[in-house]
Amino acid sequence: MTLVGSRCILILVQSTDIITAAPSALAKAIWGRYFERTVRRSFHTVRVKGAAQLQPWQIGAHERHSEPLILYATHGSWWDAALTIVLSLRAFHLDAYGMMEYKQLQRYPFFRRIGMFSVIREDPASALRSIRYAASELRGTGRALWMFPQGTLVNQEVRPLELEPGLGILARAIQPVWLCPVALRYDLVREQAPDALVAIGTPQRWEGGLWSARDVQHAAGAALTSLADDVREDALLERFDNYEVFYRGRTSMEKRYDTFRGR
Repeated sequence: MTLVGSRCILILVQSTDIITAAPSALAKAIWGRYFERTVRRSFHTVRVKGAAQLQPWQIGAHERHSEPLILYATHGSWWDAALTIVLSLRAFHLDAYGMMEYKQLQRYPFFRRIGMFSVIREDPASALRSIRYAASELRGTGRALWMFPQGTLVNQEVRPLELEPGLGILARAIQPVWLCPVALRYDLVREQAPDALVAIGTPQRWEGGLWSARDVQHAAGAALTSLADDVREDALLERFDNYEVFYRGRTSMEKRYDTFRGR
């Protein structure tokens, strides 16, 4: 409240609270299948390398991990969110959460039902509340959280990969926690529809010690850059022996024509 002359002016400062996740098994089943059909219609193939790294966090695993996992991924395409939702719900079977811009989640609230909660990157206080919420949901569980720590879309060829500090702050808030890099890449070469490559890195455990949030930020940035470079080389050399085809979708027009003609 501020006094100006003889008048009393009330100044209200509104603080936007976070939109929490409200996951539902039914919603995950419905939207997982929806995005899966979308991926099949839109891509020629989705190839994945390193999927076995996530087995200890899969729902129904024989010895499921009791410590949380943060999957921090490159963010070079609109498709990143849809593809990670499909992989998380339909391929990897993770009990996963994800961060989404406040305005987007407010506009599309159904994403709450598959584990999304809001973040406002431009508001440090609000972003910190989102980090505390994420820590409370993950700490001491075998859940996973997807993050795009670059903070915004950046062309997949840009180097070095610069990460925002939120990943390190969150890791400090949760510990013990496992951090796992994920590199996503999309190319249009031999087919009418694009091909997607997904590489899952090696999870690293962070607990105690004298490490700081900045230490996590630097280590994660180096690991994600290295993994993204490996995937780029695999794509350039068409070196796919270590990848498993998780989804096979549209073939090119001429191949469909050849099939029709019996060739």
